[in-house]
Amino acid sequence: MKYASVGFALLMSAAVISPILPVHAEESVGDAIDALVGQRGADAILHTEAAIEHLKAAIEHGKAGHSALLVEHARAALENAQAANRDNDDNPHTKAGITHLQAAIRDGKKNHAQAATKHAEAALSHLEAAIH
Repeated sequence: MKYASVGFALLMSAAVISPILPVHAEESVGDAIDALVGQRGADAILHTEAAIEHLKAAIEHGKAGHSALLVEHARAALENAQAANRDNDDNPHTKAGITHLQAAIRDGKKNHAQAATKHAEAALSHLEAAIH
């Protein structure tokens, strides 16, 4: 117990003594991501985030019955998801998202907006899980 309190005291002393440096947000976020996942992992995250944005638009259009616009956004999302998969090919959520995107495009081309929207929603769920 005595050693634990000494360790705690040293830790607290270091926290108080260490200088607080200004944070440059645009640099520190990118550097933190690179440090955690590497450049390819950072690229995968960026591609996945772009795919998510396109999926949100695809879902909105699908709910409005606009199959052609759903397909347009789903294709853009698919390109980004495939790029993310190339950068980080060990994420099963990205692979499942790609499968659902392909189904959304297929159903959207057949003017089945409701079925395509369900696949787009499933793809969105998987891609969000891929980066969280």
